[in-house]
Formats: sequence, structure tokens, C-alpha cells
Amino acid sequence: MKKIYSQRCCHDKSNLPPTASLPIVDMSSDISQRLRQSKNAQWICGLAIIFSIALSSSAFLVPTEQLVYLVLTNLGLLIHAWFRKARLTPLLKLFAIQSVMTVGLYFLFYGSDRVIEAMIVVLRIILVMLPSWWLASTQTAQHMSQILCLLLPNKWAFVITTSIKLLPFITQEVRDIYHIQCLRGAHIAPKNLVNPFNWAELIRCVLFPLLIQLLSLSKHIAKSAQQRHFDKHSKHTHWPLH
Repeated sequence: MKKIYSQRCCHDKSNLPPTASLPIVDMSSDISQRLRQSKNAQWICGLAIIFSIALSSSAFLVPTEQLVYLVLTNLGLLIHAWFRKARLTPLLKLFAIQSVMTVGLYFLFYGSDRVIEAMIVVLRIILVMLPSWWLASTQTAQHMSQILCLLLPNKWAFVITTSIKLLPFITQEVRDIYHIQCLRGAHIAPKNLVNPFNWAELIRCVLFPLLIQLLSLSKHIAKSAQQRHFDKHSKHTHWPLH
């Protein structure tokens, strides 16, 4: 019986694949490679933060004759964000609504003499917002937080990073609230907003719910940070690498 059992065991072992064919993963090299990639991403994120701050500041500092250069630069940012799978439609709709409201208010209070000035103001506001949106759409939260922690206290870095990453959420939230209010029969369609008397309904039906939603979201974020003991440690980690 022992002889038969040993023969069976030898026969089963002969069918096993050789141990040399099994893949061997070097975890140390993989971790070092990921850390190297994270360091490179941090440098790129730092340059992106400096570039976006300089570009947003230039929107109000450069003279009107040189705004065309900023427009071309921001168009390049839009194309880059589009290649990174960022959603452009909600942003363009937000800019369109803002343009209609700003130009309409200028026309209502000052007449047609200052419409060109109103369009320049709208253009400058768009040029201020676009770099921040591009930064939020192309950079990760942990890399932005790591860079900002080198310059600011941890709490300020957390607040700024969260605010920047909320920009795409805000555009999506505006879109959802707008569609829901339109389905409820609010007179806030583009053809209704031609009449300035409907702008108060737009503020009441879209902007006020958006403000309440953002306040509720900020409360939940603060509570989540407290439950993770964010304010009890001087040095914070950044997921997935630190």
C-alpha cells in the first residue's frame, strides 16, 4: 500500500508545472518605480499650479490689447483638458449663461454704449476661471495637496485642494439643478432669460439651491475630516503614495 501511494504521489508531481515558469514579482522595484513616478507627477503638478496662478492673475493685469495672447493660451488648456477626458459642455454652458447675464445687465443699466466693455469684462472673468478648472481637471488631489503642504499649513492646503477639486462638481451640480427646475416649469430656459424680469427666478431656482447644496457638502467634508482625526496629527499622508 505504501508503495502504491508513493507511486501516485510521484505521478502527480510529474504533472505539475516547473517552478521556474512561475512569475516572480520584485515588489521593491515596483514600489520604487511608483515613488519615482509620483515624484515626477509632483513636479509637473507644482509647475501647473504656478502656471495657473500666473495665468489667472494676468487676466486682470494685462491691457486689453494683449488679451488675445491669453485667449490663445487658454484655448490650448481647453484642448489639453479635452484630451484628458474632461467634460467641456457644462463649462461652456456656464460661461454662456454668465455672458448673457453680464451683458444683459450692462445693457439694462447703461444702454448699448457699453456693451463692448461688458464683453471684455466677461472675457476677463472667463480667463480667470479657466486655469483653475484646467488645474482641477488634469491634476490629482493628492499631488496638489503635497505641493501646497510645502508652502502652507496642512489645514489651508486641504481647504484649497478641496475647493479646486470641487469646481467640476459645481458645474455638474448647476446643470442638474437647472434641468430639474426646467422640468418643474421654471421660466429659466434660454428664450425666457432674454427677458430680464426672469433673472430673479433664475437666482431663486438655481443659485440659491446651489448655495445650500455647497454648504451641506462643506459640512459633510468637515465632518469626514474630523472623523479621520485630521486635526490631531501634524504630519499628514497623501493617498495613494506619500
